[in-house]
Amino acid sequence: MNVANDRINVDNARMLLAGSRVGAGASEHRLSPETCDLKVGGRWFPTSVSSPAAAVQDSQYRTMPRILLIATLRWPVAARLALAFRGLGCHVESVCPIGHPVDRLRFSARSHRYSATRPLESLLMAIRCAVPDLIVPCDDAASLYMHQLYEQLRAGNEGGAADVVLLIERSLGCPSACALASARGDMADLAAREGLRVPDTRIIASAAELNEWVAGHAFPVVLKVDNTWGGLGVRIVRNGDEAQRAFRILSEGPSLSKTLLRTALDRDPSLLPLWLKHVPRTVTVQDFLRGVPANRAVACWRGQVLAGISVEALNTGGPTGPATVIRVIDHAEMSDTAARLVKRLGLSGLWGFDFMLDTSAHAAWLIEVNPRATPICHLSLGKGSDLPAALCSQLTGGHVELPRTSIDGDVIALFPGEWRRNPTSQALHEAYHDVPWGEPGLVDDGMGMPWEERGLLARIRKQLRMLRIHKTADDAVHAEGRIISRPRAHR
Repeated sequence: MNVANDRINVDNARMLLAGSRVGAGASEHRLSPETCDLKVGGRWFPTSVSSPAAAVQDSQYRTMPRILLIATLRWPVAARLALAFRGLGCHVESVCPIGHPVDRLRFSARSHRYSATRPLESLLMAIRCAVPDLIVPCDDAASLYMHQLYEQLRAGNEGGAADVVLLIERSLGCPSACALASARGDMADLAAREGLRVPDTRIIASAAELNEWVAGHAFPVVLKVDNTWGGLGVRIVRNGDEAQRAFRILSEGPSLSKTLLRTALDRDPSLLPLWLKHVPRTVTVQDFLRGVPANRAVACWRGQVLAGISVEALNTGGPTGPATVIRVIDHAEMSDTAARLVKRLGLSGLWGFDFMLDTSAHAAWLIEVNPRATPICHLSLGKGSDLPAALCSQLTGGHVELPRTSIDGDVIALFPGEWRRNPTSQALHEAYHDVPWGEPGLVDDGMGMPWEERGLLARIRKQLRMLRIHKTADDAVHAEGRIISRPRAHR
């Protein structure tokens, strides 16, 4: 029984982890696109602020920063950061798609709706309604859209654009660095010119160029396409035929049929804007490195690192997926590499740096730079390692006390990643399991089906797949002339 994908067994699963049942519940809230007012429990409340000057006059939030979290994907990063910033006394709002985990939080954080078909318009509306002191992108697409909005406003003459331009600069430091970080080949080239340790990487424009490059390198090699995330758009190939096939798939991008299927079945319209614009896809090839995946997350301000967390991955969600169990480490080269790039690019906000650790040589190879908050940014690990607290201190001009309890232990099972990877994993009991027990709605969301499997069409597709698997098993049994009992379909 796969409890993580069965809503009926959520309560049992929670009792298995905690030894007791916690009630669920979350208040419903919705934002009016015309007035930016908030709907809570069926009633509308005026909460909009018309200008930065009006925000300053609001005595309730005068002393602590106003944070706007931006998410285009339904990753739990934004919800965990909302809890962290809220715990520090900040006023937190978010802009996210419908069904995002942030909507399951108990406190009534104002949630603005993100539109996948009109991303820049929806982000600009949210910024003007929230009037934040800091914007925090929580996925790669969010940071790229922030850069696009920044360039669009700089080039236009729209009223009030200057305030938003300055806000984006304040939040990201150098907005163009978001685009650079998503261009894997260019980012690797810059890091190499800075004297940092990076694997041999090259931008590939044709199949012939790919053949030329692999002729001088040993398999396996890694192919990546720009502007992808979460391990998607990455292929590890072990021979020339696999390399050519992967290059063709990555360079062509999703077909119209795949885009429509993903929109209808997975309820994910994120591919639509890319397909409609026919954005050229840049593919890079990179040496494959054997070692331990690791990453460093930093809070930074105008080119200076304020706080940081370095971890190595003990478990991951697949060969190229995110870490699900981590060990907190102290690695000088990782810290130095991150600090040098933060300074070189003049970064502000929350950023992540992916590495591969060569344990025999004690070397850290920089693989990628993430222009966003990463899944470990919310962790409270004490002074110098509490990223939200470091940003709050910078914004307020003073030291922020840490009311949050620091995590005791260096091995952490991330929720819901490790739970979804393996509900029976020993790490869920032996390591510190990062479950937000104080937020039952968020816990239930993490233990439930992934968003793409919750729709009616997706559930029908899943049942058809299971029937097809059972039929194949029955055919194999009959072909061998043996009779065994077939397990009942899981419902």
